[in-house]
Amino acid sequence: MDINFKVSPEEFLNLYQEKKPLLMKGCLAQDLISWQDVNQILTGRDVNSDDFKLSLNGIVPKSEYVESYIDVGTLRHRLNKSSLYKLLRQGATLIDNKIVGEPLFDDLAKQIAAYCGRQTVVSSYAAFGEKDSFRNHWDTRDVFVLQLIGRKKWTVYPPSFENPLFMQQSKDLEQSFPCSDTPYMEFMLEAGDIFYLPRGWWHNPMPVGEETFHLAVGTFPPFAINYVEWIMTQLPNLPAARKSLDSGEDDLATLKELADHMSALLLNPEKYQDFLNHFYASQRLPSAPAIDIFGNPAVNTIADDMTLSLNANKAYGLSENYLIANGMKLDLDDVGLNIVTIIHSSGCITFGELREKISMEHQLVLNEIVWNLSRLDIVTIKRGMLRKK
Repeated sequence: MDINFKVSPEEFLNLYQEKKPLLMKGCLAQDLISWQDVNQILTGRDVNSDDFKLSLNGIVPKSEYVESYIDVGTLRHRLNKSSLYKLLRQGATLIDNKIVGEPLFDDLAKQIAAYCGRQTVVSSYAAFGEKDSFRNHWDTRDVFVLQLIGRKKWTVYPPSFENPLFMQQSKDLEQSFPCSDTPYMEFMLEAGDIFYLPRGWWHNPMPVGEETFHLAVGTFPPFAINYVEWIMTQLPNLPAARKSLDSGEDDLATLKELADHMSALLLNPEKYQDFLNHFYASQRLPSAPAIDIFGNPAVNTIADDMTLSLNANKAYGLSENYLIANGMKLDLDDVGLNIVTIIHSSGCITFGELREKISMEHQLVLNEIVWNLSRLDIVTIKRGMLRKK
């Protein structure tokens, strides 16, 4: 299922990302997922994890809805369904954070990552009552809210604390940086809608006494503080950083020398490039294996109906003729660069469609190049499963 973004990636980057909220109506099919699908997904989740929780006037203790048991010598945990149902009927919200390995959710998150060029993390929220899951608060990461079932009322307020980091939660800072009394926007988010909310904007999404299920796809770019932290790991190589401090007259000279070295490192373009390479090389994207293709010695070619997509949050390095994806840096010649660029710009493309976009002289090596990219987990390949438009 392709997301029908109502704003181009360029316009989103220039006008909205980290600047102001954006409501996009009708981006998704309203029947994209059913409660049967949601229930099936829940059966595979680790219900004892801190990422799986119920919220009802605060976080509900696990003991109220999770039971443990021994299964052939293995300690396992399962939902106490009667308790879960009771809590949901009382207005609880079921929250499931850091979801990985669910094909639909992974696919939607991958499209959002390609749209904004950032790493993503998926959470889900299900409710049936009228109580909010959290009181008015801000998030410490930008979020795309995908309303998949039902609807929810949103009230959004302008930020009072600019660009909070993960350790700067609204519950700890709201006395010093209170929320405005005047809403920035109020609206009903309905099935198929997407709402982008930058970090720091106060909000309070409210169920309206109906069934509701939405995904919150958080996005995570490299922050300036991440670059400083990365530079700090290199300070032991500087003699000034290894000197002792004893409140003597030489301490200020040592600190001045260290500050000069740090400034030189921070402003070094090569160091900054190394940091970005390191940042993107540390990312991994979930994707299903294709053992029927690459594990089968009887298969050596890619069929025209097989679909291809780039397995990276951001096609980083293409402007310099290389690509970093799934922990690997791959140098690209002109042919490889052209192939990867087409796959990336298409989002999802069949091998047959790709072949039509490649010159005749390069079609002889197309199968080999795409095969190797897929085998290295740089390109995801699926058999005859092009997403519905």
